[in-house]
Amino acid sequence: MKEKESHFFLNIVILIVILITVIFFYAKYVGIKGIKVKEYKVESSILSKNFSGLKIVHFSDLLYKSTISDEDVDELVEKINILKPDIVVFTGDLINKNIKATDEEKKLLIEKLSNIKASIDKYAISGDYDYEYEYDDIMQQSGFIVLNNDYEEIFYKENESIYLVGLPSSIKENINLNEAFKFYNDNDRKYIIVLVHDGNTIKYIDESNYEVDLILGGHSLNGSVVIPFYGGLFKDKYTYKYSNEYYSKGITNIYISSGLGTNQYKYRFNNKPSFNFYRLKSLKNK
Repeated sequence: MKEKESHFFLNIVILIVILITVIFFYAKYVGIKGIKVKEYKVESSILSKNFSGLKIVHFSDLLYKSTISDEDVDELVEKINILKPDIVVFTGDLINKNIKATDEEKKLLIEKLSNIKASIDKYAISGDYDYEYEYDDIMQQSGFIVLNNDYEEIFYKENESIYLVGLPSSIKENINLNEAFKFYNDNDRKYIIVLVHDGNTIKYIDESNYEVDLILGGHSLNGSVVIPFYGGLFKDKYTYKYSNEYYSKGITNIYISSGLGTNQYKYRFNNKPSFNFYRLKSLKNK
Protein backbone atom coordinates (compact mmCIF):
# COMPACT_ATOMS: atom_id res chain seq x y z
CA MET A 1 0.00 0.00 0.00
CA LYS A 2 2.83 2.35 0.91
CA GLU A 3 4.56 1.54 -2.37
CA LYS A 4 1.42 2.46 -4.34
CA GLU A 5 1.06 5.74 -2.42
CA SER A 6 4.71 6.54 -3.05
CA HIS A 7 4.30 5.81 -6.76
CA PHE A 8 1.19 7.99 -6.93
CA PHE A 9 2.97 10.85 -5.16
CA LEU A 10 5.94 10.56 -7.54
CA ASN A 11 3.60 10.73 -10.56
CA ILE A 12 1.96 13.88 -9.18
CA VAL A 13 5.37 15.52 -8.68
CA ILE A 14 6.43 14.60 -12.23
CA LEU A 15 3.18 16.01 -13.66
CA ILE A 16 3.64 19.26 -11.72
CA VAL A 17 7.25 19.59 -12.96
CA ILE A 18 6.13 18.95 -16.56
CA LEU A 19 3.29 21.47 -16.23
CA ILE A 20 5.58 24.17 -14.82
CA THR A 21 8.14 23.49 -17.59
CA VAL A 22 5.49 23.74 -20.32
CA ILE A 23 4.11 26.99 -18.86
CA PHE A 24 7.63 28.43 -18.59
CA PHE A 25 8.52 27.69 -22.22
CA TYR A 26 5.11 28.88 -23.43
CA ALA A 27 5.42 32.15 -21.48
CA LYS A 28 8.96 32.77 -22.71
CA TYR A 29 8.65 31.80 -26.38
CA VAL A 30 4.98 31.65 -27.40
CA GLY A 31 3.10 34.02 -25.10
CA ILE A 32 5.18 37.01 -26.20
CA LYS A 33 4.33 36.65 -29.90
CA GLY A 34 1.25 37.45 -31.96
CA ILE A 35 -0.75 40.67 -31.52
CA LYS A 36 -4.39 40.50 -30.42
CA VAL A 37 -7.01 43.19 -30.89
CA LYS A 38 -9.31 43.67 -27.89
CA GLU A 39 -12.54 45.34 -28.99
CA TYR A 40 -14.85 47.24 -26.64
CA LYS A 41 -18.11 49.18 -26.99
CA VAL A 42 -18.04 52.24 -24.73
CA GLU A 43 -21.44 53.75 -23.94
CA SER A 44 -22.16 57.14 -22.37
CA SER A 45 -25.11 59.42 -21.69
CA ILE A 46 -22.72 62.41 -21.78
CA LEU A 47 -21.51 61.68 -25.30
CA SER A 48 -23.25 63.58 -28.09
CA LYS A 49 -25.05 61.40 -30.66
CA ASN A 50 -22.81 63.06 -33.21
CA PHE A 51 -19.89 61.03 -31.81
CA SER A 52 -21.67 57.65 -31.84
CA GLY A 53 -19.53 55.29 -33.88
CA LEU A 54 -16.26 57.13 -33.29
CA LYS A 55 -13.42 54.60 -33.46
CA ILE A 56 -10.38 54.85 -31.18
CA VAL A 57 -7.28 52.65 -31.25
CA HIS A 58 -5.25 52.60 -28.04
CA PHE A 59 -1.81 50.99 -27.87
CA SER A 60 0.70 51.18 -25.06
CA ASP A 61 4.07 49.92 -23.84
CA LEU A 62 5.51 49.06 -27.23
CA LEU A 63 8.84 48.58 -25.44
CA TYR A 64 10.61 48.37 -28.78
CA LYS A 65 13.56 45.95 -28.90
CA SER A 66 12.44 44.02 -25.81
CA THR A 67 10.43 41.15 -27.27
CA ILE A 68 9.07 43.40 -30.03
CA SER A 69 10.91 43.27 -33.34
CA ASP A 70 10.64 45.42 -36.46
CA GLU A 71 8.37 42.76 -37.95
CA ASP A 72 6.09 43.01 -34.90
CA VAL A 73 5.82 46.78 -35.37
CA ASP A 74 4.88 46.18 -39.02
CA GLU A 75 2.17 43.76 -37.85
CA LEU A 76 0.89 46.33 -35.35
CA VAL A 77 0.68 49.08 -37.97
CA GLU A 78 -1.10 46.81 -40.42
CA LYS A 79 -3.67 45.67 -37.85
CA ILE A 80 -4.35 49.25 -36.73
CA ASN A 81 -4.87 50.50 -40.26
CA ILE A 82 -7.27 47.66 -41.12
CA LEU A 83 -9.60 49.07 -38.43
CA LYS A 84 -9.63 52.55 -40.04
CA PRO A 85 -9.60 54.41 -36.69
CA ASP A 86 -10.66 58.02 -36.27
CA ILE A 87 -8.25 58.57 -33.37
CA VAL A 88 -5.10 56.68 -32.39
CA VAL A 89 -3.59 57.12 -28.92
CA PHE A 90 -0.33 55.83 -27.42
CA THR A 91 0.03 55.80 -23.63
CA GLY A 92 3.77 55.61 -23.19
CA ASP A 93 6.93 53.49 -22.92
CA LEU A 94 7.99 53.42 -26.54
CA ILE A 95 11.48 51.88 -26.17
CA ASN A 96 12.62 49.42 -23.52
CA LYS A 97 14.85 51.26 -21.04
CA ASN A 98 17.38 48.41 -21.01
CA ILE A 99 17.94 48.77 -24.77
CA LYS A 100 19.91 51.68 -26.18
CA ALA A 101 18.32 52.12 -29.58
CA THR A 102 20.65 53.38 -32.30
CA ASP A 103 19.88 56.43 -34.41
CA GLU A 104 19.18 54.09 -37.31
CA GLU A 105 16.70 52.08 -35.24
CA LYS A 106 14.95 55.25 -34.10
CA LYS A 107 14.74 56.44 -37.70
CA LEU A 108 13.23 53.10 -38.72
CA LEU A 109 10.73 53.28 -35.86
CA ILE A 110 9.66 56.78 -36.95
CA GLU A 111 9.17 55.50 -40.48
CA LYS A 112 6.96 52.64 -39.28
CA LEU A 113 4.87 54.66 -36.81
CA SER A 114 4.36 57.33 -39.48
CA ASN A 115 2.42 54.74 -41.47
CA ILE A 116 -0.32 54.55 -38.80
CA LYS A 117 -3.40 56.29 -40.22
CA ALA A 118 -6.15 58.12 -38.33
CA SER A 119 -8.94 60.16 -39.90
CA ILE A 120 -8.83 62.79 -37.12
CA ASP A 121 -5.36 62.57 -35.52
CA LYS A 122 -2.81 60.63 -33.46
CA TYR A 123 -1.92 61.49 -29.85
CA ALA A 124 0.67 60.35 -27.30
CA ILE A 125 1.80 60.88 -23.72
CA SER A 126 5.08 60.05 -21.99
CA GLY A 127 5.69 56.86 -20.02
CA ASP A 128 8.36 56.53 -17.36
CA TYR A 129 10.80 54.95 -19.87
CA ASP A 130 10.42 57.88 -22.26
CA TYR A 131 12.54 60.43 -20.39
CA GLU A 132 15.90 58.89 -21.29
CA TYR A 133 15.87 59.89 -24.98
CA GLU A 134 14.26 62.32 -27.43
CA TYR A 135 10.78 60.80 -27.16
CA ASP A 136 8.79 63.91 -28.06
CA ASP A 137 10.84 64.37 -31.21
CA ILE A 138 10.35 60.74 -32.29
CA MET A 139 6.58 60.87 -31.74
CA GLN A 140 6.16 64.24 -33.42
CA GLN A 141 8.15 63.08 -36.45
CA SER A 142 5.85 60.03 -36.50
CA GLY A 143 2.81 62.33 -36.76
CA PHE A 144 1.67 62.16 -33.12
CA ILE A 145 0.64 65.16 -31.02
CA VAL A 146 2.25 64.83 -27.59
CA LEU A 147 -0.08 65.87 -24.76
CA ASN A 148 1.61 66.09 -21.35
CA ASN A 149 -0.46 68.14 -18.87
CA ASP A 150 -2.31 69.39 -21.92
CA TYR A 151 -5.55 68.85 -23.81
CA GLU A 152 -7.03 68.87 -27.29
CA GLU A 153 -10.57 69.79 -28.30
CA ILE A 154 -11.73 67.37 -31.00
CA PHE A 155 -14.48 68.06 -33.51
CA TYR A 156 -16.20 65.34 -35.53
CA LYS A 157 -18.75 65.64 -38.34
CA GLU A 158 -20.71 68.57 -36.89
CA ASN A 159 -19.75 71.60 -34.83
CA GLU A 160 -19.69 69.62 -31.57
CA SER A 161 -16.64 68.57 -29.62
CA ILE A 162 -15.16 66.24 -27.03
CA TYR A 163 -11.96 66.74 -25.05
CA LEU A 164 -8.85 64.59 -24.96
CA VAL A 165 -6.57 65.18 -21.95
CA GLY A 166 -3.00 63.90 -21.73
CA LEU A 167 -1.21 63.40 -18.41
CA PRO A 168 2.47 62.36 -18.26
CA SER A 169 3.88 59.56 -16.14
CA SER A 170 3.55 60.52 -12.48
CA ILE A 171 6.68 58.43 -11.86
CA LYS A 172 8.82 61.00 -13.67
CA GLU A 173 6.89 64.24 -13.89
CA ASN A 174 4.53 66.37 -11.81
CA ILE A 175 0.86 66.06 -12.70
CA ASN A 176 -0.75 69.45 -13.26
CA LEU A 177 -4.49 68.81 -13.41
CA ASN A 178 -5.43 72.49 -13.33
CA GLU A 179 -3.39 73.11 -16.45
CA ALA A 180 -4.61 69.99 -18.23
CA PHE A 181 -8.27 70.68 -17.36
CA LYS A 182 -8.35 74.44 -17.77
CA PHE A 183 -11.13 74.00 -20.35
CA TYR A 184 -13.36 72.28 -17.76
CA ASN A 185 -16.85 73.70 -17.31
CA ASP A 186 -19.41 72.08 -14.99
CA ASN A 187 -22.22 73.98 -16.69
CA ASP A 188 -21.33 72.72 -20.16
CA ARG A 189 -20.00 69.20 -19.59
CA LYS A 190 -18.66 67.52 -22.68
CA TYR A 191 -17.32 64.00 -23.04
CA ILE A 192 -13.77 63.76 -21.66
CA ILE A 193 -11.14 61.12 -22.47
CA VAL A 194 -7.99 61.08 -20.33
CA LEU A 195 -4.72 59.43 -21.34
CA VAL A 196 -2.51 58.23 -18.48
CA HIS A 197 0.51 55.98 -18.41
CA ASP A 198 0.52 54.45 -14.93
CA GLY A 199 -2.31 53.65 -12.55
CA ASN A 200 -0.76 55.95 -9.96
CA THR A 201 -1.71 58.91 -12.18
CA ILE A 202 -5.37 57.88 -11.97
CA LYS A 203 -5.17 58.50 -8.23
CA TYR A 204 -4.78 62.23 -8.96
CA ILE A 205 -8.05 62.19 -10.92
CA ASP A 206 -9.75 60.13 -8.19
CA GLU A 207 -8.84 62.76 -5.61
CA SER A 208 -9.85 65.73 -7.76
CA ASN A 209 -13.18 67.40 -8.54
CA TYR A 210 -12.84 66.71 -12.25
CA GLU A 211 -15.42 64.33 -13.66
CA VAL A 212 -14.21 62.29 -16.64
CA ASP A 213 -15.82 59.66 -18.81
CA LEU A 214 -13.06 57.47 -20.21
CA ILE A 215 -9.52 56.80 -18.93
CA LEU A 216 -7.01 54.91 -21.09
CA GLY A 217 -3.75 53.72 -19.53
CA GLY A 218 -0.92 51.21 -19.56
CA HIS A 219 2.31 50.50 -17.64
CA SER A 220 1.22 47.35 -15.76
CA LEU A 221 1.07 45.02 -18.82
CA ASN A 222 -1.87 43.61 -16.79
CA GLY A 223 0.73 41.81 -14.68
CA SER A 224 2.45 40.04 -17.65
CA VAL A 225 1.74 36.54 -16.30
CA VAL A 226 -1.98 36.28 -15.58
CA ILE A 227 -3.21 33.39 -13.43
CA PRO A 228 -6.92 32.55 -13.90
CA PHE A 229 -9.08 33.65 -10.93
CA TYR A 230 -6.05 35.35 -9.37
CA GLY A 231 -4.76 38.00 -11.75
CA GLY A 232 -1.39 39.32 -12.86
CA LEU A 233 1.77 38.37 -11.02
CA PHE A 234 4.23 41.10 -11.93
CA LYS A 235 3.05 44.53 -10.78
CA ASP A 236 4.87 47.45 -9.19
CA LYS A 237 3.62 50.11 -6.78
CA TYR A 238 3.01 52.57 -9.63
CA THR A 239 0.15 50.50 -10.98
CA TYR A 240 -1.61 51.62 -7.77
CA LYS A 241 -4.86 49.61 -7.85
CA TYR A 242 -5.26 49.71 -11.62
CA SER A 243 -3.63 46.73 -13.30
CA ASN A 244 -6.53 44.73 -14.73
CA GLU A 245 -8.05 45.25 -18.17
CA TYR A 246 -11.15 47.15 -17.05
CA TYR A 247 -12.63 49.10 -14.15
CA SER A 248 -15.89 51.01 -13.78
CA LYS A 249 -16.23 53.91 -11.32
CA GLY A 250 -19.54 55.73 -11.56
CA ILE A 251 -19.76 57.15 -15.07
CA THR A 252 -16.04 56.56 -15.67
CA ASN A 253 -14.81 53.64 -17.75
CA ILE A 254 -11.14 52.75 -17.19
CA TYR A 255 -9.21 50.55 -19.61
CA ILE A 256 -5.64 49.44 -18.94
CA SER A 257 -3.82 48.08 -21.99
CA SER A 258 -1.88 44.83 -21.64
CA GLY A 259 0.79 46.41 -23.83
CA LEU A 260 2.88 44.89 -26.60
CA GLY A 261 6.43 44.34 -25.35
CA THR A 262 7.91 43.21 -22.06
CA ASN A 263 10.09 44.86 -19.42
CA GLN A 264 12.44 43.08 -17.00
CA TYR A 265 10.14 40.06 -16.96
CA LYS A 266 10.30 38.77 -20.53
CA TYR A 267 7.33 36.47 -20.07
CA ARG A 268 3.65 36.54 -20.97
CA PHE A 269 1.12 33.91 -19.98
CA ASN A 270 -2.62 34.08 -20.58
CA ASN A 271 -1.90 37.65 -21.69
CA LYS A 272 -0.83 37.99 -25.31
CA PRO A 273 0.55 41.29 -26.65
CA SER A 274 -2.43 43.41 -27.63
CA PHE A 275 -3.93 46.79 -28.37
CA ASN A 276 -7.45 48.04 -27.67
CA PHE A 277 -10.11 49.15 -30.11
CA TYR A 278 -13.05 51.20 -28.82
CA ARG A 279 -16.30 52.15 -30.51
CA LEU A 280 -18.09 54.99 -28.75
CA LYS A 281 -21.89 54.94 -28.46
CA SER A 282 -24.15 57.70 -27.24
CA LEU A 283 -27.03 56.82 -24.90
CA LYS A 284 -28.68 60.21 -25.25
CA ASN A 285 -32.38 60.17 -26.07
CA LYS A 286 -32.41 56.41 -25.69
